[in-house]
Amino acid sequence: MALNVVSNRNTSQAPMLTSGKTGAQSIKWIPADRIYIKAADVTIDTPVQNYVTKSNGTTPTGWTDLGSLDGNVKVTYTQNVAKVTTGVDEYLRGAYLKSKGGQLDFSLTQTDDVTLEQISGLSASVITPGSIVSYQVGSTDMNQVALLVVSQNKLNGKEMQFYNPNAFVTFNYDISGDSMVLKCQAFVPFFVAQGATAECMFYVTEFA
Repeated sequence: MALNVVSNRNTSQAPMLTSGKTGAQSIKWIPADRIYIKAADVTIDTPVQNYVTKSNGTTPTGWTDLGSLDGNVKVTYTQNVAKVTTGVDEYLRGAYLKSKGGQLDFSLTQTDDVTLEQISGLSASVITPGSIVSYQVGSTDMNQVALLVVSQNKLNGKEMQFYNPNAFVTFNYDISGDSMVLKCQAFVPFFVAQGATAECMFYVTEFA
């Protein structure tokens, strides 16, 4: 009996041909990431329109570049679902969101005074100008800053930006391969974008 070998979109996973709001859809997103920091913005009526500009590999106006990354930025958005069940067999009758959360995880390879001060909020004690400085790591609380993640698709140049106005940032020193990095976590609170009524955790902008 001959085999019927199937060859179609299901087996080849050929890309969709639909053109979206930013033109042809990306076949795959190969991220080239960079992360920027600035003083925290307000979380009510947040002026998100101030940051809607494609970077094309340059530092966005008003932001500070945190330098080279070890890998990419991990953007996490979690939804914890609670199930409503009945009976000893626990038949599912409904579900609701119990909690929502989000965070950014990234590692900075340029573990030097500029990145440390930006991430930690610490100020240097200058021992010898231009030569020796010191920091009292652990003396501060969580640093609150605005963060902007720029992810450019290496395949087609499209760009996606993730913005949060008032992230809570922590860091530690970590060894990655043969180098020491600043391993950072940023926990993102809800905010209301200017002109909106609903709260969100990330303002995500995509550029063709």
